[in-house]
Amino acid sequence: MKSKSLGFLALLATLAAILGGIWFDRARSEERRTLTAASPKSGRQTPPLPQWGALLPAGENVQVAGSAMCGWCTWGVGEAPDNIVLQMSEEPGIVFVLPNEQLAEIEKLTNKCAGGEYWITARGTVTQYAGHNYLLVKNFDALKTK
Repeated sequence: MKSKSLGFLALLATLAAILGGIWFDRARSEERRTLTAASPKSGRQTPPLPQWGALLPAGENVQVAGSAMCGWCTWGVGEAPDNIVLQMSEEPGIVFVLPNEQLAEIEKLTNKCAGGEYWITARGTVTQYAGHNYLLVKNFDALKTK
């Protein structure tokens, strides 16, 4: 009877150690992600994500223009590497470009880590999610600015 109790306690201790390790690993991973997003890049702090409050009206044939930027490299938002945003000079600031074949065409020009070398005028479907604008591009024009 005593050996069964001892075995059961050993099993509980092992399970507690495994669960504690998983929790610790997730906490460290989240901390690393937070530090990476806020870390200086090239001697500068990551600027805040430009969103000035207003959302574009949702629509099927909306035109949006802005500088093609990598949201992950510039602000630490979205998922690398497919994360092109159009940074506008006026409100609302940015529009996330949703993945489709047109995004792949834009990435051929800008590379996956766009750095503002192209001004994109895009037409497509605009939607909103979590306070941000998203564009499914139907067609676009690109002008090299740098």
